[in-house]
Amino acid sequence: MPATAPDHIAAPPSGRGLVSLFLTFSAGYFLSYFLRSANAVLAPVLQAEVGLTPADLGFMTGALFGAYAAAQFPVGLALDRWGPRWVAGGLMALGALGCILFATGTTIVSLTLARVLIGVGLGSVLLAGLKAFALWWPPARFATVAGIFFATGSLGALAAATPLALLEAALGWRAVFWVSSAVVMAAAVLLVARIPSTPPGATGAVDAPPLDRAAHRDVVRLMLLQASFCGPTLAFQTLWAGPLLFDVYGYDAVRAGNLLLLMSLGVTAGYGLSGILSDRFGLFRVTTIGALSFVVTQAVLAAHVEALLPLAFALFGFAGGHCVLALPNARRVLGAARSGRATGAVNAGGIGGVFVLQWAIGALVGATDDSATAYRIALSVTATLTLLGWLAYLPMRSRVTR
Repeated sequence: MPATAPDHIAAPPSGRGLVSLFLTFSAGYFLSYFLRSANAVLAPVLQAEVGLTPADLGFMTGALFGAYAAAQFPVGLALDRWGPRWVAGGLMALGALGCILFATGTTIVSLTLARVLIGVGLGSVLLAGLKAFALWWPPARFATVAGIFFATGSLGALAAATPLALLEAALGWRAVFWVSSAVVMAAAVLLVARIPSTPPGATGAVDAPPLDRAAHRDVVRLMLLQASFCGPTLAFQTLWAGPLLFDVYGYDAVRAGNLLLLMSLGVTAGYGLSGILSDRFGLFRVTTIGALSFVVTQAVLAAHVEALLPLAFALFGFAGGHCVLALPNARRVLGAARSGRATGAVNAGGIGGVFVLQWAIGALVGATDDSATAYRIALSVTATLTLLGWLAYLPMRSRVTR
């Protein structure tokens, strides 16, 4: 019978092997982020060619996040049992199939199914990377490593802004997804070929202890924080920030892509710096500052002041990027052995929030001809939700800072 896993079972990180491990998972996460963000730029052409309504667009785009969320806990259990190598590699192949289906899709049904396959397939990369880092790196460095991982992977969102707009104009959106399918499959093969099954010093599979009542409460609190923090961040970054610029301000795809690029740069900076800052100044403190700053930036965007858009988009991204700290919070209170299921459950809350918000915002925008008012209401609601999520997180202070 395998022994119960200690909090950290790897040798101290050093050498080329760990750099390779980090870069391989980051490449997979880059592809995941690119594909889930693409519809923010592709929204007008998808609506024109396939005849999607705003509600259709929100549902189809959000289907990726719904499938992603539904897969998080079972994928987390699989990672705790079998490790990241084969779990992530196999599911990424499923994501490649989803890209092919999207490239050939002609109806809301086929495009939605494609997004579901992409969500299940590529949703594994994030958890697999975090599981590997929890095992290979010590707890005191986990938030820093995880933050840099999020930052490097989120460069996919930068590629899904102005570069994607230019590529779609040159080649067409279907060609983009055909190429994506080949790249995702190549990344899956690379991951299986280069990532060891167990970290240095590990003796084989381990039995992770079950979650007790206190752990369940912490997971629920972090799920609420993640749903209300990550949910609005990704709902706008990966879809509705683009239509907001099209509908309220009359921007074209390239001009909107430039502001989306600015938002994505902010998210990338927020991802990377939040982990470093939390390891330096305290996880609870930096999580709190990030959440409350995000509330303020949503309120600024709701005011619809065009002169403030560049600053507001950048700050929205930077503050929203701190949402990733919910996952180091889960690692901190639950340990490495349970990190797969813990981060899976917490991330399911965030991705589920994206799914619900993308659909709800689409329904709101589609229900009225007054786009400015619709987006103002949406941002006011999401700001309130973020504040409530932070209030749910407050009782965890002593357990996070111990």
